[in-house]
Amino acid sequence: MPVNRYHIILLIALVLNSCIEPYDPIINERQEVMVIDGMISDKPGVHRVTVSHSSPYNEPGFKPVSGCVISVQDNLGNMEVYSESWQEEGVYEAWLDEPFLGVGKAYSLHVVSPSNRVYASDYDTLLSSPPIDSIYYIQKVSGGEDQDDIWHGIQFYNDVRGHRGGTRNYRWKAIATWEYHSPFTATYVRYKGMNLPYLEDTVSTCYLTETIETVYAASTQLLSENNIYQNKLHYVSDQTPRLAERYSLLVEQHSLTDQAYAYWEKLAAQSANSASLYETQPSSSQGNIYNVHNSHVKVLGCFYATQIVEDRIFVEKEELDFPVGAYTCRLDTLWSNSIFTYNNYYYLFSLQPLGPGPPWLYAQKNCFDCTLRGGDNEIPDFW
Repeated sequence: MPVNRYHIILLIALVLNSCIEPYDPIINERQEVMVIDGMISDKPGVHRVTVSHSSPYNEPGFKPVSGCVISVQDNLGNMEVYSESWQEEGVYEAWLDEPFLGVGKAYSLHVVSPSNRVYASDYDTLLSSPPIDSIYYIQKVSGGEDQDDIWHGIQFYNDVRGHRGGTRNYRWKAIATWEYHSPFTATYVRYKGMNLPYLEDTVSTCYLTETIETVYAASTQLLSENNIYQNKLHYVSDQTPRLAERYSLLVEQHSLTDQAYAYWEKLAAQSANSASLYETQPSSSQGNIYNVHNSHVKVLGCFYATQIVEDRIFVEKEELDFPVGAYTCRLDTLWSNSIFTYNNYYYLFSLQPLGPGPPWLYAQKNCFDCTLRGGDNEIPDFW
């Protein structure tokens, strides 16, 4: 049979299809490992420690360890005991205040598990931190040559001007809050054949807060001055509605000892390479916590002391040189009341100029109620 170009195309397609196979890395996992994380800062208030077991590579998640006895001791012999939160297993809390908290003091964590295994951390010193010199952003264009592949966004940065006596190692935690609006405002809700006025005007504007998962850390140990310029933080693109109204980024700056910085620097590299096939696995994130009676037992996590300083920046939509799309919804037209199902709720507004009635514009409730998109309608105090 003669071979024509169609046979060749079919053969190439079959070969290419046979070459695309999913790759599942083979991970030689050990038994469950204890994971202990926590910090103590100079800020009076509730301080937390989490205790959990490591989760399998293919099933990541928080596996709490309940029933632990936890305490923190300073280098002067003072001790505070933590209690397990009644809201969440594996989370232990204590209200700490002066004079227990203080710059220059060192702290150690002590954990006794339900199986009577004892864990402790090395003493970590609470170093002073300079203020955040500035937080700012630069508008950036990213993507390829094709116009459809181009997107806009803003890249946040911060500067630090340190001093001689304080820390030279830093970690930054970023917390974002943004305002968003419902695409539409319903005027009626129909239920069981009745048209009821929709009075939920308070659900048209909402606010959503999230902690950025990326770890940011840097050090000036190898620099002549304790200054950092244009430290790259969070990036927000126009591919989401986050910048459509008003956006705010809170940056917490944590002072770190050399030992704590080594831990967070490793996590920062890990989070930056999270899309890599051969990324460092969380199982290697070992910090300053150890098994008191058997130092060869692997323990993950870190307990560190820090002074926290913070600053906040706001981004107004009028400041941006590019448009940002808000949440969108599709409205359907209902021409007759006979279309409504008796026991279902319908959120709608009427196109009838003489009063409520068909034709209606109809959509799902999340098109009218912004709280169904993850946020709430309570205006933040800092807004």
